Amino acid sequence: MKLDVQALYSLVIQEMAAHTAAVTPGDVVVDAFCGAGGSAIGFARAGKRVTAIELDGDRLEMARYNAALFGVADRITFIEGDAVRLLPTLKADTVYLAPPWGGPDYTKLSLFTFDHFEPNGNRLMELALQHFTHVALQVPKNFDLDECKRYRSGASIHEDRWNDELLSYTLVM
Repeated sequence: MKLDVQALYSLVIQEMAAHTAAVTPGDVVVDAFCGAGGSAIGFARAGKRVTAIELDGDRLEMARYNAALFGVADRITFIEGDAVRLLPTLKADTVYLAPPWGGPDYTKLSLFTFDHFEPNGNRLMELALQHFTHVALQVPKNFDLDECKRYRSGASIHEDRWNDELLSYTLVM
C-alpha cells in the first residue's frame, strides 16, 4: 500500500474496515474523509458502491492506488475536494464520517467531543443528517458517547478492535 505519515497514523486496518462495512446500512456510501482509502476499500470489498472524498490530492492518489491494489477501484468514485462543500451535492444511502481527530494529542483529552473534530463535528452531523438517511461516524475511544443523543436516539455503537485492543468506535445512526 502507498501511505504517508498522516495516512499511516489514521490507517484503517482491513479487518476493522470489513466490520464497519458489515454494520453500515445501504448499498451506496460516501466516505467523506477517505485518506489513503482504507474504509472506502472495506466498503467496496463488501460489495458497496463508494464515493470517496479527500481534500489532499496526493493522499487521494494513494487511495486510488490502494483501491487498485485490492482490486476494487472500479467500485469507487474518487473526488478531490472539501467534504463539507460536496456532501450536499451527493446522493447515497449512508455517509461515513471519519474526520481528523487532531493527531496524537487527542489522547490527552479526558473526553473527546464533537467540537474537537476538524471540521467541527456538530456542523458535520447537522449536514450529514440533512442529506443522508444513515450516518456512520468513527470516533476515538475517549469520545463522549452521550453527545450523540442530541442528534438521533438509538444509535448503534460498534467497537473497533484490533488484537483485542479497543481502537475506536463506529456509531451508526
